[in-house]
Amino acid sequence: DSNVEPRACPSLTTTGKMFCIGKPAPASPAVFTLPAEFGYVLIVILLSWMLNYFLAFQVVIARKKFKIAYPTLYAPESHANALEFNSVQRAHQNTLESLAPTMLLMAMAGLTAPKPAAICGCLWVLSRFMYGYGYAKFGPNGRIAGGLLGYAGLLPLLWMTAKQGMSMVRAI
Repeated sequence: DSNVEPRACPSLTTTGKMFCIGKPAPASPAVFTLPAEFGYVLIVILLSWMLNYFLAFQVVIARKKFKIAYPTLYAPESHANALEFNSVQRAHQNTLESLAPTMLLMAMAGLTAPKPAAICGCLWVLSRFMYGYGYAKFGPNGRIAGGLLGYAGLLPLLWMTAKQGMSMVRAI
């Protein structure tokens, strides 16, 4: 299946276990195929969306509970519940800071290794649920387990993407 001739694939259709993207042209490299297993990567991207909204909802709840009005991002140190609110807010903010780069790494790694990439991406998403829960429930020290587990998903994604990039560069 990996030897499917891209020009033989009509746009956005399936041939065997490969999905073709783009319009064939006589000398155009614009057509490429995605392994059917890339669907796992897409499912993890959906899970990351759910993660984001779960953490955002936690911030909304904390805002109401601790009476922190918009547009205030963090409670001032003088607020009676500054640590509690800021921990919930920081868990969401920190996840947002790393969400897009991690999902991009997973998508790139998933072009050639979709199942391992999706497993690593899923591990990262699950670790961020742990991170957010731990940070909100136990303060800054509660984030450590989820944060460390996240690296078990992130580091292989970095390695897979780097390996794929080097392979492509060597082929030039």
